Amino acid sequence: MWSSLLHGVFLLLFASRAALCEGRLISCLTEDKLVKRVERLLAHSGVIATAERIAEGAADERSCLEFTRRHHSTEIRERSLSPWSVSEKPSGLDMFPETYTEAKCLCTGCIINGTQSNDYNSVPVMRSMMFLKKVLCEIQSDSKPKYSLQIEYKTVQVGCTCVVPSTQ
Repeated sequence: MWSSLLHGVFLLLFASRAALCEGRLISCLTEDKLVKRVERLLAHSGVIATAERIAEGAADERSCLEFTRRHHSTEIRERSLSPWSVSEKPSGLDMFPETYTEAKCLCTGCIINGTQSNDYNSVPVMRSMMFLKKVLCEIQSDSKPKYSLQIEYKTVQVGCTCVVPSTQ
């Protein structure tokens, strides 16, 4: 089983034009071709659709108290015992996607029976997310500058959860 899986991964990586080479995801392309390829990749992966859906409810600055009364929302972040808001953040210079959403815990305690209880703690849920960085390739004197993509990971807060306080 493992040998066929490894063989498949080997074929995928080395038969594809997007094979990793010296830490780069694709060969050198002009900027317009690179952007088109990234847009297709992000659309295919669902990153753009997810970001647009989350951004619709983003940038809400409600307080923990307001969430103690919300039980019928369709949003998990609003029905959680440890509610959170989301905001859009820039990824950084020459990064794809250009923005991402980050969660922020609204309560220090957890909402139990409609009131905030400090018998429990709201803590962030962290996730490592992959971003693509545009990197300049060696410049050929007779052509336009070309770029490749380099994979970078960032730890991002994606939600909040309710936990028993740690004893120290």
